[in-house]
Amino acid sequence: MGATSIKSRILDLLSDVVIDNTAIGQFATDAAKEIVNVLPLEMLWSMSTAQTIHLTNGVTVTSSRVLSVNKGGKLAREIPFSDRTRYSEAASIYNATNNSPVYYKQGGKVFILPTSTGTAQVETVSYPVINYSDDLSSFVGAPDEIEHLIILKTAIKARMSELNEFQDDTEEHNLKMADLQILQREYEGALGTFIAAYSKPSQPREEA
Repeated sequence: MGATSIKSRILDLLSDVVIDNTAIGQFATDAAKEIVNVLPLEMLWSMSTAQTIHLTNGVTVTSSRVLSVNKGGKLAREIPFSDRTRYSEAASIYNATNNSPVYYKQGGKVFILPTSTGTAQVETVSYPVINYSDDLSSFVGAPDEIEHLIILKTAIKARMSELNEFQDDTEEHNLKMADLQILQREYEGALGTFIAAYSKPSQPREEA
């Protein structure tokens, strides 16, 4: 296990951890997913990949956050799957066009409208599966800030899990609770700072 493994970085924060290595890996995996889901798009572009969407069969997107969808370089907006028909009816005022495409999600796939000729893509960030012995530098493209958030959130999950083990030991329980509160404040402060730094006011979309 390397000096920069998840577990060693957790121990730097907590001094001791009584939960097993498998749990640490699962906590880190869960933490990374939660963080990817709440961070602004501007912070995730360096970790993203693009897939081509088949115009009639869609494209499979699993264990990933969808960042954007476009058709011919025109941004598509998301619509509910249950309301998709109105966007494909020629007589409908909602009918999707190449200048104003839309997309929807169904059964682990992303579909785009209209299905006329052209090229469509979906930009995603995959949720990593993390082992306790992993070095987060393997989380390709992740800014250092995201690595720090993952470590903090994993440490929080570890401490929360341990609290149940020390219900009958008031002193130890209180010490671990104090650790937890410090970590939560640091995590919330760091997350708030990153979101404020990267977030931008949304621009109104022009409809065709």
